[in-house]
Amino acid sequence: MSEKITIHELQHRRSSVFIDEFVDRYSAMSISWNGDERLHVTFGRDSLEVISEPIIPDPENTKKAILGSGRSAPYRNDVAALTMPLDVAEKLALTLLKMVENARNRQHVESDA
Repeated sequence: MSEKITIHELQHRRSSVFIDEFVDRYSAMSISWNGDERLHVTFGRDSLEVISEPIIPDPENTKKAILGSGRSAPYRNDVAALTMPLDVAEKLALTLLKMVENARNRQHVESDA
């Protein structure tokens, strides 16, 4: 007969690929995975890659050079993509809404003080 074990806390361990990044953009889609509906969300942030900057004579001092306007390219830096079952996505959505409400309430209290 096996002995019943009760735990009183759940230890958290970081995956070897755990990320801690700032994101301000996301792309979301629904997918069917092995007959189950799931939600897929890619999180990221918009960035700008500086490709080059020309070295040009300084118009105010001919013995100096400065960097001129360069070439750059905007891109979306995707930092994480997560796929989750619908029930987890729904709980996450409700949790996020509660967290946003609490944060907004704190903002109002602080602005009234």
